[in-house]
Amino acid sequence: MNNKATIILFGYALSSFTSYCYAQNTPLLEYVAQYEASANGLEATATRSLNRTDENSYRLSNSLEASIAGQALASLNQASEFTVDSDRIVPLNYSYQLSGVSRASHTIFFNWDAEVALSTEGDESWQLQLKEGVMDQLSYQVAIRRALMDNTEDETSFSFEIIDGDVIEVQEYRLVGEEITSTPLGELSTLKLERVREASDERVTEIWLALEWDFLITRIEQLNSSGLRISLELKSAELDGNTVRGNN
Repeated sequence: MNNKATIILFGYALSSFTSYCYAQNTPLLEYVAQYEASANGLEATATRSLNRTDENSYRLSNSLEASIAGQALASLNQASEFTVDSDRIVPLNYSYQLSGVSRASHTIFFNWDAEVALSTEGDESWQLQLKEGVMDQLSYQVAIRRALMDNTEDETSFSFEIIDGDVIEVQEYRLVGEEITSTPLGELSTLKLERVREASDERVTEIWLALEWDFLITRIEQLNSSGLRISLELKSAELDGNTVRGNN
């Protein structure tokens, strides 16, 4: 696989995690987290943050820099703006921008009054019919974290409706169980999820989330159809002003 394809997959891995909307009173905690990723000889550093912009408004953002042998190859910036309206997360705008050796862009504008989303990739645009629960590649990650916090019925699978270009696709994840995960921060108690795919699909996506740290993403392992394995690991983070630390 060439470096351009690998860089794009870095971006997909960062946004592949984790649509149900759950009523709950748990506030969204602001955070900033740094990650390191590797695949096919490439290395990348990534930053993910959640910031409150107004009383019920938030911005979730990702940034990633990829390099090989110390030479910068590409950068990726991704952001979602959304509101929390009583019992649901309502996405407003989404943007994805990849630059460097490979270039790509994707934006989504959600018009909930007209029940239409305008999805644009490069020079192409599509209007998609909206219904409650449809989200973008980032805002649904907030929904699943909140769902896990409020999983009083011990559900083991979750489905999501996510805009991807000109379609609204359904993604499904299932709970695998709890694990102790070794990280540069020490050992963390985590909950493992995996994406459910067709039996003929050889791709694998596994995600570990820190149980004691508001289900912060701790690790992602992704295997694509060509056999390329991409790993993403948490290096440092602050959650609600507190430094994330392991148990040892």
